[in-house]
Amino acid sequence: MSATTTHALSTSIVVVGLNAALQKRFILPPNTNLEPGNVHRAHNSETGVGGKGQDVGVAMSCLMSKEKQPRDDKVLLAQFLGMGPEGDAVSGALRLRRGLSDKLTIRNAAPLRTCTTIVGKDCATELVETSGEVTEEELKQLGQKVESLVNDGGHASGLCIMGSMPPGCGDNTYAQLSEKMVGKDTLVLIDSVIGLDALLKTLKTCFESDDREGGAVLKLNAAELCKLAGADKSEAEKVTIEELTAATSGFLKKYDCASSALDYLCVTDGKFPGYLVEVPKESTTENKINFIQLPAIDISKQVKGGMLYPIGAGDTVAAGTLAAWQYLHHEPKAGDDNFFGVVPKQVGSILSSVKSNWLSDASSDEKSIKMATSFAFGLSCGSASCLQQENSVFDVDDAVRYFSEMDSPIIQ
Repeated sequence: MSATTTHALSTSIVVVGLNAALQKRFILPPNTNLEPGNVHRAHNSETGVGGKGQDVGVAMSCLMSKEKQPRDDKVLLAQFLGMGPEGDAVSGALRLRRGLSDKLTIRNAAPLRTCTTIVGKDCATELVETSGEVTEEELKQLGQKVESLVNDGGHASGLCIMGSMPPGCGDNTYAQLSEKMVGKDTLVLIDSVIGLDALLKTLKTCFESDDREGGAVLKLNAAELCKLAGADKSEAEKVTIEELTAATSGFLKKYDCASSALDYLCVTDGKFPGYLVEVPKESTTENKINFIQLPAIDISKQVKGGMLYPIGAGDTVAAGTLAAWQYLHHEPKAGDDNFFGVVPKQVGSILSSVKSNWLSDASSDEKSIKMATSFAFGLSCGSASCLQQENSVFDVDDAVRYFSEMDSPIIQ
């Protein structure tokens, strides 16, 4: 690995993944599926990194590894890793194998949980342990580490809020950490509904400045959005525009700060097309909510042995979306090789090209097309990760191919 370079926090993405895990993969013999009540012997077993925030860090490390570059501090994981062998294994994998800094890691006293994936012939089953409790002192230590980095290097370039929190963390924990790290130019991606009301209120305050350049998006799947709005939707069925419109309206009524705190909803829908939903900035009727439909990606021809590995794919979508958004937001000028972010130069030039092509074909504004391009790249990364057994690991060339082959989005 090349010599490390320290970056100011203002050029770093901070991933808040408080509920880390050691990931075990129990792989059944060929042509075997899990049968409850039976004894199963492993054909193979593997250990690795688990937890939604940690998955984002792993996925971003895949992007950064595409080019030789100093990686330390470009992505910082704010996390609790329990003491003991499980925590040691995850810490080592993130630092040594993935090149990720541990500046915002707290080695708390409670043991790290283990998540076990049982991989069968055509499906995978996930077993998730309960998390150990985080103490008030350990929470305080994390807050102090964050404050120290902010004092030295300014607000974060990007912030990614991922998943659940371990016991001991209050519902306002994400809001309190965000208040420290988010400035008027920070890009925020939220992939969690825990403490969402408090978080949105904090972001509203952070983005009150008239000259703000940053923004926030909430990534969730269509079924989650419908549930938040009080409606039911099966994850096996394709969401309709009518359902999306009703769910978005219901969500905005439930979370009255959402229209001020969020710019977009990034809505995934499994194997079906994804949607970028523009969050209206004032009271609106339902027919004024704008949608950009992004094409579905068919990876069936790429599957080896008929098996897909979707665990962690949603986290990879989040990673790819925020990394691409950071690049397009600070898009380097032609000939400038010194971009500070996660996306390597070759991938960045493809992002810029696709964005320009889509902008020339669309009736939407540049800000929305930038976000649609970013989300489309994230969806491509998530699809590519389904081809790999290890959570959120993907071949960047696969992601770039899916992304480059996408049709233009449909403005609705």
